[in-house]
Amino acid sequence: MSEERRSRKLKPGGPSGRRVARTIGRWAIWATLAVLLVRGIGSAFAPSEGETPSARPAGPAADEAADAFAIRFARAYLSDPSAEALTPYLAEGARIGTGLAPSTETANVAQAEVSSTEVLGGGESVLTVACELRDSRTLYLAVPVIRSGDGEVAALGAPWIVAGPGIAAGADSDRPQPLAGPDGPEIESLVAKFLPAYLGSGEADELSYLLLPGEVIQPLGGQMSLKSLAGVSQLGDGDGPRRTIVAGVRVTEPSSGATYPLVYRLSVVRAGRDGRWYVAAVEGVSA
Repeated sequence: MSEERRSRKLKPGGPSGRRVARTIGRWAIWATLAVLLVRGIGSAFAPSEGETPSARPAGPAADEAADAFAIRFARAYLSDPSAEALTPYLAEGARIGTGLAPSTETANVAQAEVSSTEVLGGGESVLTVACELRDSRTLYLAVPVIRSGDGEVAALGAPWIVAGPGIAAGADSDRPQPLAGPDGPEIESLVAKFLPAYLGSGEADELSYLLLPGEVIQPLGGQMSLKSLAGVSQLGDGDGPRRTIVAGVRVTEPSSGATYPLVYRLSVVRAGRDGRWYVAAVEGVSA
């Protein structure tokens, strides 16, 4: 092939040169489209001017905060149930009675964890804390708490000791009212019989004569004994056949001599031909 022919074949303006130019042009167009596409996707997901990315949901963190608070409260409560020690844990306006600290360290909490949580709404929850004591016993403490708008957690009042991790039927924060109607004395008498039996009995059937037929409640089996009944009231002002009763008590832990102020919430029902009152449930107690 002559030099002149080779020169014509490789000239940029020839057929081969034009094909190379077209190929380079196509790649340039595709590269430009790819850049525009990436920029478009990025701008679609980027916050507009003056807008900040939304925060992650605070649910798990809020739950961890409530769990940690309930555990701290349970530890403080069982080691020193005095009003001075517990006041820093209480929500504004909440009150709690005073108790007597254990005389031995065996009643102190070795480890604790939240075993169940019941969300009541309005920022309120009841957390049941399993407290393993240094003498190998386990107490389940139901702690009513409230979470404020800024995420702070506080106790609504005195807890109650239950037989196991159950679901609390609700710790109504309404102010308790005096027992209404002519049935008040009978209801108070029922509560005065039931709570010592609930604290001291070892078997569920020992409570059956005080319970609504068909209901089963597991007692504490002597882990605590009733020292005094501080008062019986009700939530709401109705005098119907079904009520939620609030009973303030002081209980003693036999092995250490510690005294704890507690508040139990009982569901009571009038039933049967004779219209007798029965306990239908202890809130926070599993059957």
